[in-house]
Amino acid sequence: MDGVRKILYISYDGLTDPLGQSQILAYLKRLASLNNRIVIVSFEKPGLFEQGKDAIQKIITEHGLTWIPLPYTKNPPVLSTLADVYKCYNLCRRLHHQYRFHIVHCRGYIAAIVGQKMQKRFGLKFIFDMRGWWPDEKLESGFWNKPVYKPVYRYFKQLEKRFFHACNYAVSLTYKGKETIVGTGLANEDKVGVIPTCVDFEIFKERTDAGTKELRAKLGVKPGEKVFVYSGSLGGNYDPEILIKVFKAYQNIHAAAYLLILSKDKIDESLQSRFSDAGINRIAIYNAPFTEVTNYLRAGDVGFIYYKMSFSTIGRSPTKMGEYWASGLPVVALKGIGDLDYILDKYPGGGVLLSEEKKEWEKEIRAMNPNGLAPLRQYALEYFHVEKGVAFYQNVYEQLSGRTT
Repeated sequence: MDGVRKILYISYDGLTDPLGQSQILAYLKRLASLNNRIVIVSFEKPGLFEQGKDAIQKIITEHGLTWIPLPYTKNPPVLSTLADVYKCYNLCRRLHHQYRFHIVHCRGYIAAIVGQKMQKRFGLKFIFDMRGWWPDEKLESGFWNKPVYKPVYRYFKQLEKRFFHACNYAVSLTYKGKETIVGTGLANEDKVGVIPTCVDFEIFKERTDAGTKELRAKLGVKPGEKVFVYSGSLGGNYDPEILIKVFKAYQNIHAAAYLLILSKDKIDESLQSRFSDAGINRIAIYNAPFTEVTNYLRAGDVGFIYYKMSFSTIGRSPTKMGEYWASGLPVVALKGIGDLDYILDKYPGGGVLLSEEKKEWEKEIRAMNPNGLAPLRQYALEYFHVEKGVAFYQNVYEQLSGRTT
C-alpha cells in the first residue's frame, strides 16, 4: 500500500445535478488535498450534462480529481436502473484493476449495490452513505404506489438490511435517522456516523445591506415588501398547497409580501394558476444555477422549509436550512423534519416551527425572531460548514485505511 488513500466514489446523482456541486464536489475537492486519490463515477442526465460538464470538469481538473461520467437512463423504469447498475459495476471492476482502490464510498442505495459487490469481490472497505431512507421516500411520494412497485420496494428494503450489515461504516444525515438504525438493530452505534448536508461558504456569501438593496431592486421588489423565499422542489413530497397556505399566513401579517420561488422543477401553467387563484400576485419563479442561488437568497427576509410528514422524514436534512442561515434568513419550517426541531431549539432566533394546527400558523410566524438580531451566519458556520463534513469524512477514511494523513 503506497502513501495515498485510493477512494472510488460512486453516485447515482450527477455532478451536474443541482446537488452535485453543493453536496458532492464541495466535499471531494477538499478531501482530494488530504492525501486522497479520488475517482468519481456518477450518472449524468443528458440535458444537465451538456449544460454543466465544462464547468464541472474545470473544478475536477483544478483539484486533482478524476471523473468518469456515465449516462443516466430513466426508461423503462426499474429495468433501466438495473442496466445502469450492470454497466457501473463493469466500469468499477476495470477501474479497480487500474487504481487498486482501498475504499469504495457509495452515495445512496443504487451506488451501494455496486459498492457491496466491489467489497465482496475485491475486499474494499465499503461506506454506505445512505442520504435518507430512499425506498420509503419513493413509496411515500407516490412514485412507487402502484402494485407493480410493491416487490421493488420490498427488494430495496431487503438490500437496505444487507448494506447496513455488510458496510464498514454507514452515514446518516440526521441523529433521528441514526436512532432508528441503531434502535431497529440495522447496525451498531459505533458503525454509524451523522453529518448533515453542508454549506460551502465560498459560494454562499455574507449578506450586506447595500447588496440586499441592489438585489431586491433587480428582482423588482417594492420598498417595504417582505420577501418570502422557498428554495426547493414542488410536487411529490412537496405539496404546493402547503406552501400556498403558509405564505398566506405570512401575508396576513405582512400585507406587502412577495413570494420568491427557486426551483429546478418546471412550473407548469396549472401550478402557476393555483398561486393566482389563491390571490398571490406578487410572485417570481426562477430556475437558478447553483452558484447564483446565493444572490436570490440574500434578497429575502425569511426562508421556508417543508416536506410531507411520513416515516422517511426522520432522515431529511434540508440543504436549504444552512443556505438560508448563511444568507441571513431565519426559517419557517414544519415540525418533525429530521433534526430541525433540535437545531432550532439549540439556536435561538433561527426561526420557528409550525405545528400541525394550521389555525396556529399565523400566531407562530408572528412570534418569529422579532428583533432580527440572531447571528444566523455564525449559526450556519457552526453547524453546517462544509469543512465540518470534510473533517468527518477524512476521519472515516483514516479509520478504514488504518492510516492518518
